[in-house]
Amino acid sequence: MEFALNATDAVVWDWNVEDDEASFYPSAKSLYGTEIGTLEDFVEEIHPEDRQMVRRGIENSLETGEPKYEEIRFVRGEEVRWIEAPGYPVRDDDGPTRMVGVVRDITERKTYEHKLKESNERLEQFAYAASHDLQEPLRMVSSYLRIIEDRYADELDEAGEEFIEFAADGADRMREMIDGLLEYSRIETRGDPFERVDLNAVLEAVLADLQFRIEEHDAEITTEDLPDVRGDASQLRQLFQNLLENAIEYSGDEPPRVRVSATRTDGERVLSISDEGIGIDPEDQDRIFEVFQRLHTQDEHAGTGIGLALCKRIAERHGGEIQVDSELGEGATFSVSLPTPDATE
Repeated sequence: MEFALNATDAVVWDWNVEDDEASFYPSAKSLYGTEIGTLEDFVEEIHPEDRQMVRRGIENSLETGEPKYEEIRFVRGEEVRWIEAPGYPVRDDDGPTRMVGVVRDITERKTYEHKLKESNERLEQFAYAASHDLQEPLRMVSSYLRIIEDRYADELDEAGEEFIEFAADGADRMREMIDGLLEYSRIETRGDPFERVDLNAVLEAVLADLQFRIEEHDAEITTEDLPDVRGDASQLRQLFQNLLENAIEYSGDEPPRVRVSATRTDGERVLSISDEGIGIDPEDQDRIFEVFQRLHTQDEHAGTGIGLALCKRIAERHGGEIQVDSELGEGATFSVSLPTPDATE
């Protein structure tokens, strides 16, 4: 046990609840810089802003018998460091008698996470600023192309008109890509706070928005009763719309047949959208969630190549993930895991 503990740089602690006596191996001083003999000694070393959280965690664990886990700041001299401190209650017939656990210093990891978060925020700000600033020169290009087309229509031959149409079409597609990039960059920073969301209401609104497209393709959308989830309603609406639009677009020669369903498990809900369309080669199934990755030409299927990347980003913001199960010619099922709402919501 000593060899194992020394190899992990961990400190094991054992707290006698009744006597309020704490022991550490190898020692509390090796981690905290001071000896700790009681619960209050431990709490005194914790950063003042985290003390109430730690007390609640211990009380809840002793009351319920469930393990506790926190990432806690503590003060060592002039330095603030981070630890993770899982604890496990030990009970007998009269209730909790001890708590045992392990403490690890995770300051290096938390520092890296903080730097990574800052880096991601800067990248998102850059993507937003770059996309936003590109809008104006692009509008100018489109405007002057239309002016040339209107003013010099009598002087242009067929090839000249075709060239202007190609340029205007390219500018329109560029605008769509920039709009998509703006949306992508704002998933984290411009999202709404999470709340209880009725997926049935979200789906109903999306189907209303897509009604013309559904009728145009003679699409049949069947739905099950969907559960409530915890999330950002506007982003979940965007996720629904992107997946349903893809199911209609890639239906092949037959009228689209799409099914929306959900399964319920502890801690999450899995939303599934299945179609009977052209399917996706398994070798391409990771690539389709990357920004601007397309499997088809613009002539075959219109789009910017950012819709599924948006879906992935939305799922990740909700603490879930998106997956696809498909074979060429056999349709596709996109599954998105989403968190359940808290009982108090």
